[in-house]
Order: sequence, then C-alpha cells, then structure tokens
Amino acid sequence: MVGDLERRLVELRFIEGIEKVEHVPYRTGDQFWVRFNSPLDLGKLENLVNKHGYIMVRFATLPSKLPRGLSEMLWDGVTHVIAKKMSGWSKFTSSLGLEPEGIAKIVDDLHGQYQIFMATTEEGVQLLYEYLGLKYVPPAPPPVVPAKPLVPAANKPVPAVPRPAAPVPPVTAKPPTPSQPSQPAPSQPGPTQQSGTVPKPTIAAADGPKKETTTS
Repeated sequence: MVGDLERRLVELRFIEGIEKVEHVPYRTGDQFWVRFNSPLDLGKLENLVNKHGYIMVRFATLPSKLPRGLSEMLWDGVTHVIAKKMSGWSKFTSSLGLEPEGIAKIVDDLHGQYQIFMATTEEGVQLLYEYLGLKYVPPAPPPVVPAKPLVPAANKPVPAVPRPAAPVPPVTAKPPTPSQPSQPAPSQPGPTQQSGTVPKPTIAAADGPKKETTTS
C-alpha cells in the first residue's frame, strides 16, 4: 500500500523532468504513477534497486516485439518489474507476459515516447524519491483513537419473581356426627340430705287452727 498520496502529489508535481503525477486506485491497492518527459536512466535505477535488495527484470520481451496494433491488445506496456529475488523460472514466465508481484514497474507510454514509473508499494515510492534525489519521508502513522473508558453498567434492581402459591387441598365435607341427648347433671346432695334417704316434708304440728289466748 502507498500512503500520503496527496502530499506526494504536491511534492513531485513541479519537479524537473516530471510531466504528470497521478494517484490511481485499484481493488488490490492504490498506485502512484509518475510520468516522465525524458528517458529514465535505467542503469542508475538498477543500482538503487540492487542496493535495497531487489532486482529489476525485463518483462514481456516477446509480446513487445509484435506489431503495434497486436501488441497493444496483448501487452499493457510494462517493460521492467522491480521485485524481490526470483527464480529462473519466474524470470522466464515474466518474459512471456506473466507479471510477477513486485514493488514497482516501468511502463512504456503507449501514447507518448517516454516512460511511467508505477509504484505499487511504499518501498517503490522510496526508490522513486532516491532516484529523483529527494528526501524520502515515510507516511505519517494513522492517528490513534483513544479508547473510551469502560463505564460500569448501573446495577438495575432485579424485579422479584413471585413464587407460585402452594396448591390448596380441596375441602371435603365431613359427615355430621350424631348428637347425643343431653342428660341433666346429677344434683349434688345438700348438707342435710344423706345419701340414700328421701327428705320428708315438714308439716305444722296442729290438727286445727291455733287458739289465741286472750286475757281479760
């Protein structure tokens, strides 16, 4: 990926030898294109490439030799690819037109007479700045968003869950108990009454009316 594209568009727009600077977005990542108005010094560029541990290989040597009309249909103008160390087989397939994954590539402008340097990664941009003799400044790191402090959740009162009432047993009617006849309580014997004897009624001792005695 390439960073700080807007800043670099301003930095390189008016450099001598540069005709146009473009930011070209792709699904696989943004690219930084610099169109030159004079031929590139491929020897100088290759020395810088080797200094950083990369190689610059020829690309599409066979399709580029076809007639212009046919070559434009099969070839997109890429002449060199700057990539990491590659095997001999990868170099052979790149000459046939199978583009390896790299950090930059050089393209012949099919509508002009000079080349376009296409940086596909930040390392490719660094090579371009060194080739132009400019100070390379890495892109600014993305701003760090401070993490929000964790706020403890308020303890909400838990609603009381009513317990299910115990089942009430069904009321069964009891059969009525037979009432016993009430008996009078036995009378207690009096002070003058002896057990086993029946008291006799008291009768006044007189056969007739009591005579009154008068004195003359």
